[in-house]
Amino acid sequence: MFAAVVFCWMTGRAQDDRTTPAFGGGERLVYTVSYRAAMWPNTDMGTVVLTVDEDEADGVPALRISARATVKGMFSWFYKLDDRYHSWLRSSDMRPVKAEAELLEGDYRFSSAFVYDWDEGVSYNAFRDHRNPEATEVAVELAGEAMDGISLFYTLRMHDIAAYEPGQSKTLALLLKDTVRFIKYTSHGREVREVRGLGRVNTLKFSCQLVNDVADSFEEGSEFFVWISDDGNKVPVFLESPLRVGSVRARLVEYGGLMYDSGAL
Repeated sequence: MFAAVVFCWMTGRAQDDRTTPAFGGGERLVYTVSYRAAMWPNTDMGTVVLTVDEDEADGVPALRISARATVKGMFSWFYKLDDRYHSWLRSSDMRPVKAEAELLEGDYRFSSAFVYDWDEGVSYNAFRDHRNPEATEVAVELAGEAMDGISLFYTLRMHDIAAYEPGQSKTLALLLKDTVRFIKYTSHGREVREVRGLGRVNTLKFSCQLVNDVADSFEEGSEFFVWISDDGNKVPVFLESPLRVGSVRARLVEYGGLMYDSGAL
């Protein structure tokens, strides 16, 4: 779910729309993930922690972005989940240099490593799981300046999204292990959103749609919605995503190290 959350169809590409970075080393965001269905109360089931640290990649200054998703409390008795993602964005242009992932979900194990070559427009990817321990290696063309999910999540925060007109749509390209998928996102303008624990937050609302849906948990053509703080930090504060049964929600519960004094949170 997390990778799909972090992903416009018109002339031009969203990656060309970058402005001043909205984050820096020391930022920390914590989200609580909950599940809701008709016969199931809104229940907090997981946590996602995102951190940004100053680092190096291939000998050049970079920001290392790390994400960890885990199951909360008693739910860990029934289902083990510990997903870890790392992406390195080159400080000079904020393009990803490499990305790594280690997923543990029940009995499932998966790992991947992406190495970007922007001069050639290719990512060299290697991945394996517990059923296929020998690594598969592929070269994937970076169509639409495709990036891994974590890099896209942060790249979106560098766009001048506050200037989008309601109804305006653009496209992001998501790099997966051996292919690229496109995510159309549409502005719904400004909205004051009530977020449990944060109160009323000034936000920019967007709907997102997988153009080529490969996520098993989503209906073909389904939309998910994200509310982003209407300030310089552009922090996602709430997300709602429909599943075949019920919906998943994620809300910001803790934050620190923001680049700007928050005008919305």
